[in-house]
Amino acid sequence: MTRTRPRALGAHPTTDVVPIWVGAPVMFLAIYGLGVWGQRHGAVLGSPLLLATLTTVFAATGSVRIQRLLGGGHLHNRAALRLVLATGQIGVVLAVAGWAFLMPSAVILIGTLHIGWSGSRTWRTAAVVTVAVTVVVQVAVQLGIAPSVVEPSHAHLAAAVNLLLAGFGLSNLGLTAARVERAGRKLERAEERYRALVQDSSDVVAVIDASGRLTHVSAAVRHVGGWDAEDLLDTAYLDLFHPGDRPRITAALAAITEAGADSQARLESRVAHRDGTWHWHEVTLRNALDHPAVRGVVSNQRDISDRRAQQDRLAHAAAHDPLTGLPNRAEVLRVLETRLRDAVDDGSVALFFIDLDGFKAVNDGHGHAAGDTLLVAAAGRLRAGLRDGDLLGRLGGDEFAAVLTGVTDADDVHVRAARLMEDMSRPFDLPDQRVSIGASIGVALGGPGTAADDLMAAADARMYEVKRGIGPLTLRGRRPSG
Repeated sequence: MTRTRPRALGAHPTTDVVPIWVGAPVMFLAIYGLGVWGQRHGAVLGSPLLLATLTTVFAATGSVRIQRLLGGGHLHNRAALRLVLATGQIGVVLAVAGWAFLMPSAVILIGTLHIGWSGSRTWRTAAVVTVAVTVVVQVAVQLGIAPSVVEPSHAHLAAAVNLLLAGFGLSNLGLTAARVERAGRKLERAEERYRALVQDSSDVVAVIDASGRLTHVSAAVRHVGGWDAEDLLDTAYLDLFHPGDRPRITAALAAITEAGADSQARLESRVAHRDGTWHWHEVTLRNALDHPAVRGVVSNQRDISDRRAQQDRLAHAAAHDPLTGLPNRAEVLRVLETRLRDAVDDGSVALFFIDLDGFKAVNDGHGHAAGDTLLVAAAGRLRAGLRDGDLLGRLGGDEFAAVLTGVTDADDVHVRAARLMEDMSRPFDLPDQRVSIGASIGVALGGPGTAADDLMAAADARMYEVKRGIGPLTLRGRRPSG
């Protein structure tokens, strides 16, 4: 069974750093030359040619390619087999040279590689193999099978000391590798938490560098905006936003940059979706330009289009009449207040206070359903008699109001009101009958110094004057007919 390779010490054999067609001849010639020199001075007992050949073969089998073959395609498998082969080879090389007592020390090199490949627990296997090969080689020295440049008793003592040192060395390598593995597991858990909290989140996390370009975008952007994260890297952050919202984003970025580290800004803006639509996002910006691991502004964005749509629906419902869809009294007063404040001249804003004459008789005689239908039809006819820029609202019951701006001629306003009254005198065709009503319209003019409530009261008073036939507008609609 193939095991997952643990994170441990990194190790790369020299045979994988230097090409074998370069390293093998160089090593062979170097070892052969040293062997010849050592043999002349009594430091090497074996054949220099054999010693150079065995050493070159040992180095070649230490390559990653060979180790993978021994491990069944993986460096971290079959550690015992690979350690036995490597330790045995180094034992033979040292025995040929007469240096068998150095074998435990040489195993440190082998142990470093294999612990790095197979994990911290490999040090125990390396220690057992080292003891076994050391004993075998020293027995061979004692029996005279293997030569030794020192007396056998001295060789045994040196081997024992080196074996003790090798044990300490291998255990320390295992301890170091275990610490590296623990750190690696912590890092993996941190990465998993990051993926769970950020990469797999419904929020998009991005990093914007000092030049305003994206250096990181989380994978959530695919779900939220339809974009591939790679496609957005190194693009301008502002390009994601609606042109009308970019000045606010620019101002927010400038503000937190000036405020310093960890300063934040939160705003709502329209962000481009890959399908060409604009989605409302809640955007939180945090200044992390001074953070060495970030070096940018961190943007956290979530799609709030549904929430905004619900807010818009609630706001519209709060400001509009559910029957006619027209602005209600509160909204009419709000708009009137705004238009009076923004008016250029006194008398440039006109308010029509409209009361339907004869509506109650229709409502009582034909039922509330007919009354509601008549209110909707009346609202449509009033709307058709106004300009596009004029506001028509329902104040409640059978009362309506119209706000007109840009008034330059008071007489013309009264003519328009009379025309509306005449329009309202024409019959209305309801589903089951034709009815006739009328309308009384009171007109009041105001400007920047006029309060909305005062203008509304004045128009209401004028309306009652018209209804009684004593005001400037005396045109009345016909009484209702069945």
